[in-house]
Amino acid sequence: MASTSSLQVWFADPLAKILPGAPRPARTPKAVVVDAVRNEYESCQIVVSAASKIAKLTAKAGAVSGPDGPRPQIKLNFVGYVPVKRGTTDTPPEHLVGPPGDFPDPLLDSASVSVDAGKNQPVWITVYVPKGAAPGEYRADIEITGDGTSVSVPVKIIVHPFTLPDARTLHVTNWYSPGNLANAHRVEVYSEAYWKWLEVWARFMADHRQDTIITPVIDLVKGKDDGKGNLTFDFSRFDRFVELFTRAGVIGLIEGGHLAGRTGGAWDAVNFDGYYPVISMPDGSRRENPSAKVTSEEYKLFLSQFLPALVKHLRAKGWLDCYLQHLTDEPIPENAESYKKAASYIRQYAPKLKIIDASMCDQIAGAIDIWVPQPSELDPKMEFFKARQKAGDQVWIYTCLSPKGKYMNRFIDYPLLDVRLLHWVNFKYDLPGYLHWGLNYWTGDPFKDLEPNWGGDNYLPPGDSHITYPGKRGPLSSIRLEAMRDGIEDYELLRLLEKKDPKLARAICDSIVRSLTDYTLDPAEFRKARARLIESL
Repeated sequence: MASTSSLQVWFADPLAKILPGAPRPARTPKAVVVDAVRNEYESCQIVVSAASKIAKLTAKAGAVSGPDGPRPQIKLNFVGYVPVKRGTTDTPPEHLVGPPGDFPDPLLDSASVSVDAGKNQPVWITVYVPKGAAPGEYRADIEITGDGTSVSVPVKIIVHPFTLPDARTLHVTNWYSPGNLANAHRVEVYSEAYWKWLEVWARFMADHRQDTIITPVIDLVKGKDDGKGNLTFDFSRFDRFVELFTRAGVIGLIEGGHLAGRTGGAWDAVNFDGYYPVISMPDGSRRENPSAKVTSEEYKLFLSQFLPALVKHLRAKGWLDCYLQHLTDEPIPENAESYKKAASYIRQYAPKLKIIDASMCDQIAGAIDIWVPQPSELDPKMEFFKARQKAGDQVWIYTCLSPKGKYMNRFIDYPLLDVRLLHWVNFKYDLPGYLHWGLNYWTGDPFKDLEPNWGGDNYLPPGDSHITYPGKRGPLSSIRLEAMRDGIEDYELLRLLEKKDPKLARAICDSIVRSLTDYTLDPAEFRKARARLIESL
């Protein structure tokens, strides 16, 4: 612990959310220690408490010393605060970080920040251990300077003799908004400048172990009508998209975008609307994004040409085995028959394609290959989903504006352990995939509008719309996204231990995640389990 009269510095577990006005806890870590295996990211945080206003606070990492060879890499970010005005409802107090107010979340790219008197400013330290780093102990100093007064904080990095493989076995997808990405960088969607920014975002996704990318196939593919209803398709833009994400290291899996949606957005619409790509006509006109009921003969005729062409192209490119197809999002009993009808067209014209959707609707069994229920729907229907697994289906999970209560989610006012342990849930219940809709679906000011209003009093829970923020040089991460990456890495370590000692891997997981609503909220207890996991490997 280090401090001066105006600059008080203390250490906090990176799983602790440090509120701006919170007093320093009675018990805090005595040193900054990072435990990691090779090819892994791990985080820690230093907290600066300002006795008086600090106009300019900076942080700089010194050289890393230790064994010869490649050494751990250190990146520093100030943690930004964002306002939460309403907070998540229907949740026990012990599952919330605190009342509405300013919450830590974005990792800023600012070289310096100001800190008001009596306030806290966390400094986030991200450590990456290269594959070739020798096991052992490494050290570095972090220099914290506030208005000319400096404090040196030692950091110890312990590298364990094990390497996390590059291969991903947990499929992770965060859906992104092309329009928001374009607006953030002031470019047109699919312009040359857009493709360059998309590559920056793709590398960012890969660095955070995302291996599955939502691929808006209807927008990317162009159609041509010969005037007699015979369609041909241009996949060149689709290819550019897939090849970009493949180069970046995301694919993985190609997650074909939805072929249909709800009529007028009505949740209980009986019949879905099917989507078309832009289709050029012989007279030079274009049919732009028309739609038809998915149960209609018109839409069936379109799919009878589009789906075989898609499969043929995927096979020629070598992508067929890694392609998944969304039909429509979150079908419910009211529109199950419409969903099954559309799925029958896919089975008829593209039987090799696997259908994936966020769904808890029992009635579509047989029409879907990869179920993606929420944990709160998985819980009471566990036997149903186990039966689907035995029948050959896959089961993933997703979170969005729900579940709440005692279920884990990644809202801003939830503990960071919720975010990390979601992927221990993936391991515990043999769920090989995780989906979330909100990578960058911000509305208004991403740093201020954390609970967008979807009409009336329908406010989203804080942070549900985005887990990244726009920066001048590309996406900014958040402490939630960093915790998510750590959880994905934990999953891979558990899978590797499972190959060596299945009972021990299960025992370690079960000691932390006892059920979907019973799990530790104590970072110290979690650290002990993770240490046991690393030692066992």
